[in-house]
Amino acid sequence: MIDIKRTFYTWSDTQPVATGKTVSEEGQGLVAVMEGGVEKVMPSAGLAGEVFVGFAMFRQKTFSTAAVVEDHIVPTAVPYVVELGKQNLILGQVRVINLATGLPVVPASSDLDKGTLTFTVAESGLSIRVYYRYDLTVAESIQQFYEAPINHPDPNFFSQVGVGKGKGRVFTMYYDQAIDWSVAAIVPALANKGMITVGGVGPEIPNARVVQVPSPTDPYLGIEFLV
Repeated sequence: MIDIKRTFYTWSDTQPVATGKTVSEEGQGLVAVMEGGVEKVMPSAGLAGEVFVGFAMFRQKTFSTAAVVEDHIVPTAVPYVVELGKQNLILGQVRVINLATGLPVVPASSDLDKGTLTFTVAESGLSIRVYYRYDLTVAESIQQFYEAPINHPDPNFFSQVGVGKGKGRVFTMYYDQAIDWSVAAIVPALANKGMITVGGVGPEIPNARVVQVPSPTDPYLGIEFLV
């Protein structure tokens, strides 16, 4: 999902979606596919050789996941369990850092379904910041992000989608929570399903840089780019 109040593009276009492909997330990174001599688009599969086109511009009826950033203090008594504000965390999308040093902290164990992280006596009293993504319930999705208007067009039904291009800034929750976005000179790229990440073999977002690191008060990642 993107924050449309802060997101802008100098050029937007409507392009056909590649045959058999589905655009499922607002703000997905899209790549080019040639079919019958016509350029179509699809979400990046995070593969080498893909050509970045822009970001998907559409408002799906409801959202299924969200990004969260929370600050906590590890309890000073056994069992050293931190209860996060949300449950149903997504595997591989949880990162913990020591607020004093910025270094990563690895929990002794975690219960993703219950949204709990268990630490050891070594982390007792430690101030931490937790970055994570979780599955929204239907009620949470509607309460937090509302629903699209009735008869709002589905890009997959019409086999076409809006694409934000040119020079722009996108503020999105569709990014990899396992990445430390505060690292200097970080180069944003695309992972599978068009998620913004770093590294791997997927295409880099042209001339992109981070302009806002997610925080507890603003969990959106800000990226400026020039296609």
